[in-house]
Amino acid sequence: MIKKILLLLFLLFFCTLFIIYYLIDKIYINNYIKNLEETLKINIYLEEPHQFIIIPHLALLVNFNLDKKEKKIILKGGKFNIKKNYNRKKAIFNFNSDNIKIDKFNVDNLVTSGEINEYDFNNLLKFTIFAEGNLLYNINTEEKNSLKFVNLIIQRLNIPEAYKKLSDLSLHYLNDKSFFTSKIYFDKGLILIDYFESKQKDFLITLNGEYNLEKELVDLKANIKIKDKNTFDIKIIGNLDNPNIKILSTDKTVDFNFNINDFNQILDGNIENILKSVITNE
Repeated sequence: MIKKILLLLFLLFFCTLFIIYYLIDKIYINNYIKNLEETLKINIYLEEPHQFIIIPHLALLVNFNLDKKEKKIILKGGKFNIKKNYNRKKAIFNFNSDNIKIDKFNVDNLVTSGEINEYDFNNLLKFTIFAEGNLLYNINTEEKNSLKFVNLIIQRLNIPEAYKKLSDLSLHYLNDKSFFTSKIYFDKGLILIDYFESKQKDFLITLNGEYNLEKELVDLKANIKIKDKNTFDIKIIGNLDNPNIKILSTDKTVDFNFNINDFNQILDGNIENILKSVITNE
């Protein structure tokens, strides 16, 4: 009699697991992906059937691509793996991507790990991530040649040394990949950047601040060191599509205040404007 009861309980346990697996795998996960698409106004394309594991721990692995055309965001080769051991209160996750394109920015070989701090049935509310990868500003050959030409002219002008350093900085970061590391918090629609560091040769950029997802507003501060010496402070404030950028050199000889759209116009070939600006501020 006891054996029959134990067998029955054993069968009920596995039937329950199977039902839970089906509900989560076929209904909850698909609904969650659909909810993400509607909330963030993105398109998610699963590259292969997702994998869901109940034993020996809870885990989910999803391979996908993503795009948000109105914001010019394309993600390729995305892999999201979330796992929760039964003896842990918080779930951990890993997110990797071959390439993310955000307008003219490219992020290659992104590797991210993190911890989920708070969530409800439909959304991740609070989580912490550590991310690293390679960052590149995507410009064509003509734009690269324009930057090299501008830098060559600036280096020969009789202007403060800070202008020449700023020109070198722009040339290197806009032409070559730079490695970055970061620690970022997500708190109910607010992205808090604890630190973001980008290194390339003699240059080091450190950044912190916040981004409001709902209002699409940024408030960031950055510091630039060249050969371990403080050189520039940068403030980025306003709407993400066209934020205001203020650049101030340590010696106060450089004091630029412009919007990102003005900078994009320069890259489109309007070299005369930047040269006039430099000469005027000489």
